[in-house]
Amino acid sequence: MNKRQIIASLNYIANELDSHSLYQEANIITDIMQKLAKKHDDDDSIDEEMCPRCEGDDVDTDKNGKPTKCYNCGWPEEEDEDRDNEEPR
Repeated sequence: MNKRQIIASLNYIANELDSHSLYQEANIITDIMQKLAKKHDDDDSIDEEMCPRCEGDDVDTDKNGKPTKCYNCGWPEEEDEDRDNEEPR
């Protein structure tokens, strides 16, 4: 998950808590959201685990946390060797 997705999820949770009159708990979540939003992006590892094409988080990564395959959109697309060798119709 990237930072934006985490903050959006926390926002949803805080709103649900508010709707159930759990204001103190919602404020705690809101404080966490604010701290996360203000945190300087020195550690980019949280963003490296997402697909560069669709920004999905269902990816395989290498030992450094860089994405190597996305299960959402299929990035990077493997070339079909048989298709490359076909004759035009």
